[in-house]
Amino acid sequence: MSVSSYLFRDVVVFIVAYLVGSLPFSYIFARLIKGVDVTKEGSHNMGATNVLRTAGPFAALCAFLGDFLKAVLLLAVLRHLLPMPSQETVLIASVAVVLGHDFSVLAGFKGGKGVATTFAVVSMLSWPVALVALGIWAGCMFATRIVSIASIATLGAFPIIALLFGEPWLVVVTYLLLAVLGIVRHATNIDRLRKGTESRLDGAYFRKR
Repeated sequence: MSVSSYLFRDVVVFIVAYLVGSLPFSYIFARLIKGVDVTKEGSHNMGATNVLRTAGPFAALCAFLGDFLKAVLLLAVLRHLLPMPSQETVLIASVAVVLGHDFSVLAGFKGGKGVATTFAVVSMLSWPVALVALGIWAGCMFATRIVSIASIATLGAFPIIALLFGEPWLVVVTYLLLAVLGIVRHATNIDRLRKGTESRLDGAYFRKR
């Protein structure tokens, strides 16, 4: 393949991955299961945590799985359709699917904060990194019961763990970019944490029907 052919392929991969990432499963499942518009309820964020607070645990589980699996299936299909795709092509798709989630063209370029989708990407590219990061998330949740702290800590840990595990530098840089994007998306949470007004995850949310 010529350079222009590779470039065209990667542009197509980016667009397709972005569109897959744009599927707003939090909005879809909250609407279908409880008739709730998450863009107008709770934190107005299209993420599983807001779905949990406004539409209950089943809708939140469906939203999380949707946001997680869209990245998993995208990368799995990409590897199947493109035998031995280059690392660069896979990383382009990885970034694009998260961008699609965060800035969905199907939702007026609004979206979630990308934690579940980023975790899915890391799980597909380097599962040991994801496993350690999951432990960090669980530890932070156990200690604080504040989802944003656990999410920010996990996002920040991805590139550090990848570096310690000897992942290729392009992978580390990609995780760093996704971490910065995710943390920036938590700007309002960080402001509430600074003010001491960030809410904790209440067990009552899991008893909603």
